[in-house]
Amino acid sequence: MTQAKNDYFCGMFVRINGSQYEGRTMLPVVEDFVRRFDLPDFVIVADSGLMNKINLSLLDSAGYKYIIGARIKNETEEIKQWILSLEKTDGCFHELGKLPRSRLIVSYSSNRAKKDEYNREKGVRRLKTAFQSGTLTKENINKRGYNKFLDKSDNVQVSINRQKISDDEKWDGLKGYLTNTDLVADEVCAPCSILLPNALKPRLYMFCRIQGL
Repeated sequence: MTQAKNDYFCGMFVRINGSQYEGRTMLPVVEDFVRRFDLPDFVIVADSGLMNKINLSLLDSAGYKYIIGARIKNETEEIKQWILSLEKTDGCFHELGKLPRSRLIVSYSSNRAKKDEYNREKGVRRLKTAFQSGTLTKENINKRGYNKFLDKSDNVQVSINRQKISDDEKWDGLKGYLTNTDLVADEVCAPCSILLPNALKPRLYMFCRIQGL
């Protein structure tokens, strides 16, 4: 999906094998879109599910500008400590330069923090219900959703790790974006929230949300 300066939208739907990893589908779809519409200048906006080193390298090599959701919890220990030390104030943005040409921008939202807390508490309640009913097994121990809070003791007993929950709370409200554009921080974060006020400089945004069928 794109936005031109007159706020008209156009879209393109691509059918992709549902078993195909979406991280490998982004660039072919982008290149097809560019050819079809002869785009002069644009910014690719995609969620973190499409972010991997190969994709970013290919986008950089092709000269494409991008804003991509960052997996801030998967950053290096040094960067994670920097993120957690940031002031948590609405409307406040923090930047960190990353090689070769990208910037990591981190923002905080109290509304997002409330949503993160609500979703986590809902997920933990489900885990507690499953735990009390005895339906949790070692097969449930994985990183999918809130199963990440589960632990296994003595290779038999499955339990809910309170420390993991406490550690997760520290990230409430924080959101990261990786970009190689020259946009200022608030302009980077606005398209990612699908908030495109008229105050933004006229630009063309391509939103990539690819879903297999």
